[in-house]
Formats: sequence, C-alpha cells, structure tokens
Amino acid sequence: LATLPAAAGTRLDVRWATARTALALGDWTRARREAEAMLAAPGLSALQRSEAELLRGEAAGEQGDAPAAFAAAVAGKTSLHDLYADLAGSHEGEAAKSRRLGHWWEAAPAAAWEPASRGATAIAGEAAAHAFILSFPRSGTTLLEQVLAGHDAAAVLEEAPTLADHYAELLADDGSCARLAMLTAVEADAWRARYWATVAAHGVDPRGKLFVDKAPAGTLTLPLIARLFPAARIVFAVRDPRDVVLSCFRTAFQMNAMTYAFTSLTETADCYDAVMTMAAVYRRRTALATTEVRHEALVADPASEIARLAAFLGLPYMPAMADVAATAARRDVRTPSARQVRAGINQRGIARWRSYAADLAPVLPTLAPWVAAFGYPPE
Repeated sequence: LATLPAAAGTRLDVRWATARTALALGDWTRARREAEAMLAAPGLSALQRSEAELLRGEAAGEQGDAPAAFAAAVAGKTSLHDLYADLAGSHEGEAAKSRRLGHWWEAAPAAAWEPASRGATAIAGEAAAHAFILSFPRSGTTLLEQVLAGHDAAAVLEEAPTLADHYAELLADDGSCARLAMLTAVEADAWRARYWATVAAHGVDPRGKLFVDKAPAGTLTLPLIARLFPAARIVFAVRDPRDVVLSCFRTAFQMNAMTYAFTSLTETADCYDAVMTMAAVYRRRTALATTEVRHEALVADPASEIARLAAFLGLPYMPAMADVAATAARRDVRTPSARQVRAGINQRGIARWRSYAADLAPVLPTLAPWVAAFGYPPE
C-alpha cells in the first residue's frame, strides 16, 4: 500500500481496491481515508455511494468510532433501500415468507414431517453422511464452515443454492407445501437425486465423506430436509441476537430478498424475529438430529466446542479444525465474513452491540425475547 502512487489513487476503482486491501491488512485509517475520498468524488452512482459509505463504516467500526460507523451504515443502507424498493415490492418479503411457512408447518399433520424416503435407494454422488449448517446470516456459520472444512473426512459447500429448485416447487406457497407434505417415496428419491446432481455441479465430490451444506439463510428448508434427508444432522448456529442484527445492518451484501430486509434496521430485526419464530416451530416438530453451536462458546473454548461438534457429526477430532486461518487461506471464501475468518478464531466481534446500544434502542424490544430464549444477559 505504501508504494501505491498517489496519482493512481484518484481513480475510483483503484481507491476501492486500495480500501479493501487496507481493510484486509488491518490498516483501518487508510481504508477509511480511501472510502472518504471516494465519497468526495463527483458523479458517484447511488450504488457506488452506498458501497463507499458501508466501507467507510466498516473501517470506522474497526477504529472504535461507533457513532461514525453507524451513521455510515444508515447512509449506505438507506440508499440501497431506496434503490431496490420497486424490485423488492414485487416479491414476497423475507419476514412474511418465514411467518407464512412457520404457520403452515406448525399446523401440518405429523405425517408431513415424517421421511418421504428412508434413503434406501442409492443415489449417484451421494455422500456417506450429511449435515446442514443453518441459522441466520452473521450468526457464525462461516466460522463453523471453516472449522469443518479443516477435516480430511468432510466436504463442505459454501452457500450454494442446492435446494433452490426444491423450494420453488415444494415450499413457495401453500399449495407447494401441501405437495411436499404428500410427497411419495419415488418423488422424494427423484428430488434427492436432483440435490446431489446440484452438489456435483458446484464442483464437490462428497462420496465417502461427510458432506456439509452451509446455508445460513436456508433455515426455511427444514421441512424439505426432514422429508428428503431424514438421516441428515443439523448444526444450528447461535449468536447474541443484538450482534447478529447489528452486523447484518452494517454489512454490505449481494442483494436478494433477505438482504434487502437488511437495508433497514427495523426490517432486519423483524426478519430475525420471523426467522427465529419459524425455526422454533420447525425444531419442535422435526425429528432431525440437531445441535446448537454458540458462537461465543466456540471462540472462548475452541478445542472443547470443536470436539463436541465433531463427535455430533461422527468425525474424529483433528487439531487442524481449529486452525481456521490456515483453512480459509487455501479456500475461496466468498461471504462477507471472509476477512474475519482469515484472522482465525478470535473474540473481536463478541458483544460489539454494546457500543451501539443507543442506536439499536428502537429494535431491542423486538430482540429481547430471543436474547432471553438463547440465554444472553439482558444488558
């Protein structure tokens, strides 16, 4: 960075690359300066301005300047909210979707949760064992993914739409849910084959291994998993809801139905509440083997938590699982958590919400039931 010619920095693309590199290297001052220089440049599009604001906010947060960090997040996310409002208005919102699914499957008969196929039919490309990492974005799922990717007997796929076709046909509306509830064994095997073909299409060969499908926004697919993959194990990531919502609001994401909700602090909290309410219904009704991994416990005592997770998944513990930085360095980590996991297991993000408590005040009542349900202190 020090050798970058000053004149080159006047180009927006160079400033952007310089700022992102500075963030990756921990040079928060340089990252913030480059982001502010971009914001001072004439002719920025709304999208460019929002991305520069979020980058500035990220750097300010790392510097401990919470007021500036939150103000930048508000500016960046408000711009995105307005930019995509028309498109978002033509689709079902994520909170509404989660509430719809939660209501339908809570009222569904017990048979709707039973396996449609016991997996007796061999499927090409099928793994020896199967697990899903679910929860909510920014709950520590990427860290769990890297932990498991460090095991020789695991094949891990990062946030690929492996169940997108299944959702479109079997969960998209009440009629689709009814079809899933009445799925025959033959139909279930066809959908299982389609899933494993999709996994293969993403370049993963899970045969003979534990296949881990990491999908933090995929909690809504639990009825599908219960019907199609009854032997699958569920790893449910838990993190302080206040840190989760704060991080979702401050983070720049690729835009989709869920991340559009994250362009408003109120909508972020509402989405979290809706997803966790749905997840609670699902977890009461499903017989799938499930374990929670609390982010705070994992970073406080990695060896114990990783050993417990490995045992749940039927894996022998390997010390390499705890070397998350080394695992992330050799993998293509494409989520917003890439910079954090490349720094290894650490406690930097624990209770960060406290510095933003005043800003979070409007949504704390929405999150309070989940703070209590997951056993976090109220203050």
